[in-house]
Amino acid sequence: MKILTKYILKEIMGPLFFALFAFTSMFSGVTFLSILKHAERYHLSFWYVLQMLFARMPEYIVQAAPIAVLMATLLGLGKLTSHSETIAMRSGGLNYFRLVLPVIIIGTVVSISGVLMNQYLVPLGLKAYYNVKSEASKAEKSVVLYNFSKDFYDTDTGQIDKRVYAARFDSKTQELHQVTIEEFEDQKLIRVITTEVMSWDGQGWFFRDGLIYQLGEESFYPITVKKGFVKYDLSITPKEIDEDTEDADRKSITELREFIDKYYPKGSERQRLLVDYHLKFAVPFAALILAWLGAPLALRPQRRSNAAGFGLCIVFILLWYSFMGIGSYMARAGVIPPVIGAWLPNILLAGYGVYLSVNVKI
Repeated sequence: MKILTKYILKEIMGPLFFALFAFTSMFSGVTFLSILKHAERYHLSFWYVLQMLFARMPEYIVQAAPIAVLMATLLGLGKLTSHSETIAMRSGGLNYFRLVLPVIIIGTVVSISGVLMNQYLVPLGLKAYYNVKSEASKAEKSVVLYNFSKDFYDTDTGQIDKRVYAARFDSKTQELHQVTIEEFEDQKLIRVITTEVMSWDGQGWFFRDGLIYQLGEESFYPITVKKGFVKYDLSITPKEIDEDTEDADRKSITELREFIDKYYPKGSERQRLLVDYHLKFAVPFAALILAWLGAPLALRPQRRSNAAGFGLCIVFILLWYSFMGIGSYMARAGVIPPVIGAWLPNILLAGYGVYLSVNVKI
């Protein structure tokens, strides 16, 4: 690696680590206050507080990394530009690409590291956080889920196979209460099953009291179940119901993709989850996009203070989050594809970065 490349890297790495520490601390500060309230309520030791805070660190590092890269680029290259060092480098034969190569290297490394953290560390950290929180408050791991509903689709045709609704699910007793099941064939409703309680016996679901409404082309008749034991293939286990209620952030990239393909081959819920899936790539790779954007901004031949660089960083971060909110909303609503919605801020800012790079004058 050439001496000038090493020199530029050195000028950027200092602001990068400072910004990463600063923004990670800002993100974790809000959580730290809520953890302290939790600790005060349940009389927890400071050790529990540290465990819970440390478990959230990978998540906040991934969120802070793109901002840190942009700020490091603006401050590091901005300092060289304000001292006219970049002009001297260009005069010495260093072209624009070689000048911004250290920034691109840092952005690429940070982006790939962010994706790997989303795959391995972030889900582990979040699961550990909620486990420690549950253990610390001496709360039972089992929870009651209200208004559980799920559509199941035929894997071959992609058509809806059944729709399940339960007023509540108790993971401790492994029971669904006030259940309604609608069965379809060729997208036509053929059967409706209602029961007060559907229980899991370790191998499958069953109910004892209920009504089965059989629907034909020109006929309709109910079957009343008062005695006996009716087994039913619900296509989902209690463990999978618990996993279904977990936030997408708690799943790794591969876990989330497998979950979507298995349970949501079609439907609006698939659209929503695919946005979360693509965001696991788009957010880390914002570091590379913002590095590409920040380089021509920092290389403009005008003197700029650190405060101005910080302000410029905040402006573009606010723009990035605004575009992310708009893109995610449109994608979840089905207006645009999930991949476009998740990557919309990166696409727009990358386009602006290309424009600035083409027109930059040093």
